[in-house]
Amino acid sequence: MNDTHPGDKPPRRSGRWLAGLSLALVGAGLALFQWNMLRGPINSLVSARLERGFRIAGDLEVRPWSMQPSLSASDVQLDNASWGKAPQLASVRHVRVSVDLSRLLRGQLVLPLLEIDTPRISLEEDGEGRGNWLLGATDKPAAAAPAVRIAILNIIDGELAALLPSRQADLRVSFSTDAASGQLKFSSTGRWRGEAMQFDGQAGSLLDLEPPGRPYPIAIKGSAGATRLALSGQVSNLLALSGLDVRFSLSGRSLAELYPLTGVPLPATPPYRLSASLVSQSGEWVFSGIDARVGRSDVGGTLTIDRSRPRQQMRGTLRSRRMDIADLSGFLGARKESGEAIAPRPGKVLPSRPLGLEKIAAADVDLDFSAEEINNSGLPLDAASGHLRIEDRRVTLSPLKLGLARGRVEGRLELDTRSQPLLARLDLQATRLHLQDLMPVEDAKKLTTGTLGGKARLEMRGSSVAGLLGSADGELAFAMSGGSTSRLLVRLANLDVANAFTDWLAGGQKEDIRCVVGDFQARAGVLQARSLLADTVKTRLVGEGSVSLKDETLALRLRAAGKGGSLLALRGPLLLEGSFANPSVTPEPLPLGGRVAAALGLGLLAPPLALLPLIELGGGEGSPCAALLAKVAAKAGKP
Repeated sequence: MNDTHPGDKPPRRSGRWLAGLSLALVGAGLALFQWNMLRGPINSLVSARLERGFRIAGDLEVRPWSMQPSLSASDVQLDNASWGKAPQLASVRHVRVSVDLSRLLRGQLVLPLLEIDTPRISLEEDGEGRGNWLLGATDKPAAAAPAVRIAILNIIDGELAALLPSRQADLRVSFSTDAASGQLKFSSTGRWRGEAMQFDGQAGSLLDLEPPGRPYPIAIKGSAGATRLALSGQVSNLLALSGLDVRFSLSGRSLAELYPLTGVPLPATPPYRLSASLVSQSGEWVFSGIDARVGRSDVGGTLTIDRSRPRQQMRGTLRSRRMDIADLSGFLGARKESGEAIAPRPGKVLPSRPLGLEKIAAADVDLDFSAEEINNSGLPLDAASGHLRIEDRRVTLSPLKLGLARGRVEGRLELDTRSQPLLARLDLQATRLHLQDLMPVEDAKKLTTGTLGGKARLEMRGSSVAGLLGSADGELAFAMSGGSTSRLLVRLANLDVANAFTDWLAGGQKEDIRCVVGDFQARAGVLQARSLLADTVKTRLVGEGSVSLKDETLALRLRAAGKGGSLLALRGPLLLEGSFANPSVTPEPLPLGGRVAAALGLGLLAPPLALLPLIELGGGEGSPCAALLAKVAAKAGKP
């Protein structure tokens, strides 16, 4: 029997009707709702959360009729700190965001689109270095942000201004994303570390920055001051500039100009260009495959800079196939920071500009270096190597090895910049230097042989090369046994006019050298000769006097004693005087001048008899070279 009455309706049908009616009412309400009414509550909530004024000054719109509903807002503003110069920290002309409802119902926040039109950001620091980007209470732990996945990010016509006194930065950065690829494109102008700069670049999509540690492609090209940079590669942490794996090239007027930009202490140099690979992680920067040209010198090798320490540490190995000694003048204070060479003071040779070693406080250094070939117009250097250590402002160059005149010079140099003026200690030993290579005149090289050795131990104080040498205390000694020189030079040293003229007509002959000895005591920058002797078969030359490193002057008196016979052996002393820049060699005027005048006067009357007083008939006593060598052997070293 059927108990259903004709007027009864199925409850399921009525439920569907009620649900449909409810949705219709909700839809009508959403369609008619004035979304701008929510701007006030939203502004208040965000302002309280950030402790900074926030407002949506334009329209707030919601389009709910989709599985990806969207929200848009116009003229969004975030106020600057009260001490800031710009009115807003950030503003956006228009922002639009959509949400994937199906993912949201599964607990995932996915934004199919985030579009930001004309964002403006102003970063500033106050007098204490606090940034205006620090929002809310800094002592409260930050709440974990929900994981957000963005499918498409569009940025249109963005600009960022940064006024950061702590970095001497005043920058303007324009940025936007490519609509098709999502790649970020940017350009920057302004000043960084006080230098005018301009950069253009492009990078991957900002969405590729997640998850953290993911390699992010980047390419930059631009300039800072006179420095040019081109860089391409990947970075894992863009904000911290860590996780770099890039290849770059640099060029500029002087390596010293990189110091304010990078904080790496480098000397003043001539114009340079270099390229290298850079890998950085956990504060350690590793430069490999270095290929550099500094002036006329080439440099290669590897260098590691550890910036995780309170004082950064540099270690590595640098090598040069060909080194021009003039390119190293910045180490001696002979170049400005711009790389421009500094002319010596009028009439002076030694660099007087302060060495400018204040920068070495920025880093500790452990560096091996070598040069296979050295170009130097003054000294016949042919190779160099050494180990440089800088620790707590103390510089040690040990061992220092130089190839000089086919021999070698080895030693140690210490600089303590903690002392003002700085304290320097120099200990050098020379072995088997070929005298021929040390002669400044080519004709003299052909007629000179022999090897010499020597030692120098000096302690100095000063702020420049001139100041250091001008205060030197210690000793310097050298010795040579065996060899030969031009007989013409020996005759002239002896003022043996007749035989010198004969040697000149004969085209030059060699005179055997029995020994050369020099022993100087250094006190307050003055080298006082304790022993100075040159002995040949025909002549013995004995010297006395001093060399002033402080005044850069010479005051040496050389007396020649001939051992043979000659018709014009004028036994007057020679004076080696003048400055380092303009030395002179002259006979001592009074005794020699009077004797020559007397001889010439007699010659007018009776030439044969007039020359008799000047005839040297007997030979001199044996050379004292062996005794002198024994005396200074410990100081001079045997060649």
